[in-house]
Amino acid sequence: MRCDLCAEKPCREGNACSSCDAAALYADAEDRRMMRAASEVEAEYYGEVNRIEEIILFSRKMGYKKLGLSFCSGLAEEAAKTARILENYFEIESVNCKVCGVPKSEMGAMESDKVGKISCNPIEQAEMLNKAGTELNLLLGLCVGHDAIFIKHSQAPVVPLAAKDRMLAHNPLGAVYCSAIYKRMLKEAEEARAEKEGAQEK
Repeated sequence: MRCDLCAEKPCREGNACSSCDAAALYADAEDRRMMRAASEVEAEYYGEVNRIEEIILFSRKMGYKKLGLSFCSGLAEEAAKTARILENYFEIESVNCKVCGVPKSEMGAMESDKVGKISCNPIEQAEMLNKAGTELNLLLGLCVGHDAIFIKHSQAPVVPLAAKDRMLAHNPLGAVYCSAIYKRMLKEAEEARAEKEGAQEK
């Protein structure tokens, strides 16, 4: 499917171009409870609260008592401020990405003078929060790929709080909103596609 190419979006009005058995998809009681809580927050507070407030509202509706915060060590200050807010409502467990201090050489990861020689450790982050019994885990600035590994190994549901994008002040959609960056990226993508097609022709 390529829903991004659909100008009409009839599904918004219930006139979908494909069908599914939603009742079967959400037969699991916990999934239905999460859907209901998320829908209630959306309906009651749409456009009136920020993402941290949405997380608090959603978690309280779900009855969560303990939240996990998995964060990039480069965003330690932001993690501390976030935890300071959240601990007024929940018990907080937090784990930074460099937990255990494992050298990149031991992980088979590439070293770089830009980011140091200690490896990120997303599986251990997830394992520590699993052992702590967190009911919802928040992602704060993990690297692309490391976030995927964390989500794969987290036993609790995962909500991204902020995605790392150092070029755009951790606002990845800035690349879409800023026409100069967007045009550059499109041009580079088109050149790469042309180069690939040229290589295939040979």
